[in-house]
Amino acid sequence: MKAKLFVTDMDGTLLNSQRKITDKVKLAIKKAVKAGVIFTVATGRMHISTLPYVQELGIDVPVITYNGALIKYASGDEVFASYLDKQLVQLLVDYAQEQNIHIQLYSDDKLYYSQENELSKFYQTAAGVTGHPVGDALVEYMDKVPKLLLIGRNPEEADRAARDIAAKFAGQIVAVKSTPIYVELIKPGINKASAIAKMAEIYKVPSEAILAIGDSNNDITMLQSAHYGVAMGNANADVKRIAKYQVADCDHDGIAEAIERFCF
Repeated sequence: MKAKLFVTDMDGTLLNSQRKITDKVKLAIKKAVKAGVIFTVATGRMHISTLPYVQELGIDVPVITYNGALIKYASGDEVFASYLDKQLVQLLVDYAQEQNIHIQLYSDDKLYYSQENELSKFYQTAAGVTGHPVGDALVEYMDKVPKLLLIGRNPEEADRAARDIAAKFAGQIVAVKSTPIYVELIKPGINKASAIAKMAEIYKVPSEAILAIGDSNNDITMLQSAHYGVAMGNANADVKRIAKYQVADCDHDGIAEAIERFCF
């Protein structure tokens, strides 16, 4: 059976290294959607950060953001939302501040952190959003937090933080890397795979017609669960190891290749 639900990661997958969707990929997506394929995005990004690309593609389906914690139409209609316990958010913020690691949280689709620094500026440029440095008032923005993000000064610091949090908060939080320096902090059981299962239920797509494609560790759950689990050519070694298939990298239209191979 060909793929009928095509779910793609964004950065390093749908977007090339310049954070653009190439014309070839746009044409392939348009062709797939015209043929009846349900095409959507599953990303660790904020919903507001994802919207410009969804609108550029002109797709009118729910998109998966915050690593599966929020499923929402571009129009604003919410399909699913999951939030971290406020006390746990406080403990994670305390931990990061004690360790002098940059941490930021998301509430009501807005970005908050204590102090502006080079890491917060880097993130805002990459995500195309404006953050809010709020100092000690960060505690006032701990309601309805779908995830937190740690940003390491280097990959080694991010690795250490991910291991440390996984040990200290076992059973309470999942720490997964989405880039060499980003550590996503999300609720156990909430991930891209769980969100795709909800999408498949909404659209009544059988499991053998689901395709997921990505490049980073936060994509692993969806690649493992999808019938067509596809790694980009630029995916890291962990992703390539578990993927069933591989296509070209994000600078050589891997998404377009996947559409032609598995949707037609």
